[in-house]
Amino acid sequence: MCMIDDSDGPVTHIDIGRYVKARKEHRCNECRRTIRAGERYHNETFLDDNRNIKNHKTCPHCMVARGWLWDECGGWLYGGVREDVLDHWIDKGDIRLARLIVGMRRKWTTRRGALMPMPEMPGVTP
Repeated sequence: MCMIDDSDGPVTHIDIGRYVKARKEHRCNECRRTIRAGERYHNETFLDDNRNIKNHKTCPHCMVARGWLWDECGGWLYGGVREDVLDHWIDKGDIRLARLIVGMRRKWTTRRGALMPMPEMPGVTP
């Protein structure tokens, strides 16, 4: 059920990551939302399976979904957070997970284009 269970193992981190303030526009690697200049985002650098250096940027909204996967599964796959949360929602039908999925699908923006409020962290499922 957890995508991390089928992974090849953890990546090698060069920089474990930290929140930084964007000086220019970036794209969240999970929801694909444009992170505007002045917004904070999580930035980390690691080596992929082919020993290529990768830089992963994640908006704070998607970090909530990543945090839930950490609590639920013990990890996540870079770029696979929405798919993994969707698989859990299909299995469990928890409305709190559906809110994360909808938010990620809408790139955390309302119909009027405003940024959605920060989602609440769903509890770990029994």
